[in-house]
Amino acid sequence: MNRRQFVQASAALASVACATETSTSEEYNLRYAPRIGFLNDLPVPRQLEIYAEHGFRAFEYNGLPRHSLQEAEQVRRKMDELGMEMGVFVVNSGGWKGDALVDTAFHEGFLKDVHKALEYHGIMRNGWSTVTSGLAVSNIPLDRQTKNVIEGLKRAADIVSKTDLVLVLEPLNVLVNHAGYFVVTSEHAAEIIDAVGSPQVKILFDIYHQQISEGNLIDNIEKHWERIAYFQVGDVPGRKEPGTGEINYRNVFKAIHAKGYTGLLGMEHGLSQPGKSGLEKCFREYKQADTWT
Repeated sequence: MNRRQFVQASAALASVACATETSTSEEYNLRYAPRIGFLNDLPVPRQLEIYAEHGFRAFEYNGLPRHSLQEAEQVRRKMDELGMEMGVFVVNSGGWKGDALVDTAFHEGFLKDVHKALEYHGIMRNGWSTVTSGLAVSNIPLDRQTKNVIEGLKRAADIVSKTDLVLVLEPLNVLVNHAGYFVVTSEHAAEIIDAVGSPQVKILFDIYHQQISEGNLIDNIEKHWERIAYFQVGDVPGRKEPGTGEINYRNVFKAIHAKGYTGLLGMEHGLSQPGKSGLEKCFREYKQADTWT
């Protein structure tokens, strides 16, 4: 998505107008947050309108910091108009490399990203932002890399301590998507979170990644419940909407709801079918998975 698309309407609006005029608002047991990018040919404000028309009151956008603060302010105005809330965006630009948190030589760059994230947080007033450990490196012992991640997150916790932003560390799978990534299991993430010891540094439990990495989803969610502040969704295999793979999302969502979760579940996945019809199918699958009574 380019900057012009971000702030301006486009001819594509007409192609969805008729369909969305007749959309009916849905009510959900949990608070799902569609990601910006499902309809990538539309400007962000129009994507928000479509999500709101389908009953969603939140969204997430990993790539927000690629845009200017002025553009973020335009989205903020649309959020206020629609009564919507924002979930995560990704804090650290080097989070997919070895220069994120595992090596202290790169901590200053990471902390600059945290300061930048606070500028966006000040506009969006979102409750959570994603931090990633980066790839493991060969020149530092693994236990030292864990200590380095802890040290970096402690320093980040100090930076956000006077705000209401929670940094959520995301374990990622190495079998399909992120070969070499350092923090893979919920157990490793929990070790780090406990050592950081801040209420503003928690776990982002991405159900897609953790199904691939470790399975046993409901038990692991229960085990680490006090450390988890945010969820993301995607089915396995394929990383598409619930109902397209092997995860029994009705049971997973029911278990999360039973714990009294009031945060967001980010819809960070692709669509099994493209375009508007694929998005509508996706929303139907969420409604089905969200129904257990």
